[in-house]
Amino acid sequence: MKKKLLSALLACSLVGALMVGCGSTSSDSEKKEEAKTEEESKEESDEVKITEGRKIVIATAGTAEPYSLISDDGKWTGIDAEIWDEICKRTGWTYELKQAAFDAIWGELDTQRADVCANCWAVKEERTDKYNATIPYYGDAQCIIVADDNKDLYTLEDLKGKTVGITNGQAAQTIMEENAKKYDFELKLYEDTAVGMKDLSLGRIDAYANTTSNVLNYEHYNEGEKFRFFEEDLMANNVAYFLPKTEDGEQLTKEINVVLQEMLDDGTIGKITEKWMFKDMTELIQK
Repeated sequence: MKKKLLSALLACSLVGALMVGCGSTSSDSEKKEEAKTEEESKEESDEVKITEGRKIVIATAGTAEPYSLISDDGKWTGIDAEIWDEICKRTGWTYELKQAAFDAIWGELDTQRADVCANCWAVKEERTDKYNATIPYYGDAQCIIVADDNKDLYTLEDLKGKTVGITNGQAAQTIMEENAKKYDFELKLYEDTAVGMKDLSLGRIDAYANTTSNVLNYEHYNEGEKFRFFEEDLMANNVAYFLPKTEDGEQLTKEINVVLQEMLDDGTIGKITEKWMFKDMTELIQK
């Protein structure tokens, strides 16, 4: 009798142990599933979501193609115009243009009268220190040009005593100001690149510092006017949009980046730059 009772108790204990064991396995599985769900939720929350119904105020000089030109009737053309038309098409956003002098655009960001600065701006440390920059949407180079038939000027040293033009606010301006002191030449500022290049063609200045893309574009639309590039570029640079370093500016930068990356991946921006600059400038983006 005692043996039967002992066997029964052992059997119950074994069943209980098995039940506890099953319960423990189920609990571990649930915890793993919960952890997985939490991780997936975190990943989803980390994804940048495009805000619906945004209206973006874009500040631009709007003075010259291929970058940005606002005509007398208010039509916006150029690289930035086509890129922003496509951004709005993909997001459902709208934009309002605010035209400002080339070197005054930054004030529109500082006072938050504009959300984005768009004029094919080069990425420079003094800009990224103060503003948010999007991912680069194409690459370019800062160069020095002279008249095609010029046989005297080939290097910075040759510019001593000469007059060199540059667009006010352009990426190479700081470099050229330093070079002007070092190599003893005069720097003349222009508000309009096309006016500066025309002066170079007419012999009113000796050289001009500008971007490779802008020079190629000018030559394309001004038949008979040719320039010779100095062999050494001043600098290579990426081009991006700039936004205020505010909470809203940071979020908008992230959202714009998502769309720009899509447009880079599918070749849309490459085609736009090739249309305006006669080359896929996305291939020149500095990594």
